[in-house]
Amino acid sequence: MQELKKKISEIIQQAKDNPGTLFGILYPYILIIVVIMGLYYIFNLDKVADQKVPAFIPDTTVVKDLPVVQSRTVPPVDIFKFKNPTAGLLQKGKELFNSNCASCHNETGAGGGPASAGLNPAPRNFTSSDGWINGRTLSAIYTTLEEGIQGSAMISYNYMLPEDRLAIAQYIRNQFMTDPPVDSDDQLKALDQQYNLSSGMNLPAQIPVKAAMEIVEKEAASKLEKVNDAVLSVEKEKQNAAAKLLISVIDNRSLAFSALINSDSWRQNEDSFVKFIIINVNQNGFNGRIFNLSDSEWNVLYEYVRQLI
Repeated sequence: MQELKKKISEIIQQAKDNPGTLFGILYPYILIIVVIMGLYYIFNLDKVADQKVPAFIPDTTVVKDLPVVQSRTVPPVDIFKFKNPTAGLLQKGKELFNSNCASCHNETGAGGGPASAGLNPAPRNFTSSDGWINGRTLSAIYTTLEEGIQGSAMISYNYMLPEDRLAIAQYIRNQFMTDPPVDSDDQLKALDQQYNLSSGMNLPAQIPVKAAMEIVEKEAASKLEKVNDAVLSVEKEKQNAAAKLLISVIDNRSLAFSALINSDSWRQNEDSFVKFIIINVNQNGFNGRIFNLSDSEWNVLYEYVRQLI
């Protein structure tokens, strides 16, 4: 026991006299600890990866296709009647806000609603006066509801009646804001003129761009098929007198048949047919020989084209 104490005392004294000696003694133990920690990390890589948190908030400002909107008549609105809201208007605004806006902006108006998770930028905090893109006036909030905010998850609410949007705007101003700015009469007049509020309007139906493109593609394919059928029919009947006459006044059959298929104005009568061909000659696939046709040849040509297309 005395020998061990003596040995320890010698080691301590050597460490005091030469600090490098202590590192040499501890180095093997330090190396062992480092190796053990490295092995632990390697064998637990799967767990470490599972607990990885994304370093960014996903960008939700993607461009969405247009929604389906039915055609409708928008009744006229006297904007000045909404400048000072009634209790009934504010109650209506509250109901509309809770059913349409609270999921993102929260019923408190401070943002952080259940649907706001991951939205970038985050939904507006109505209780703060900072960072308003369009402003906090009635006309400014109405503009936001009318047009939405590009580059954010704030969509346009123009499918709502103007009266409903004005009710929401006034509810937001009265419920969540402190001393909201008041519109001047000129600002309200400008809003009225910009969106025809006092005139009302008939709004056409709207369909998604993707659906519209599909319709256009189908129509184009159908017309192309008709053009090809007409070209083949004339080629098969080229010994026919009417077909020969048609071939003689056409330089580009596909262009000529496309022009005829894309318009119905020439179908009304023979005079309409003559005007349609002559006015657009050299641009519709027909050539200048049509000016030499007799009345009887025009009649033959008209009847043949009507049956062909």
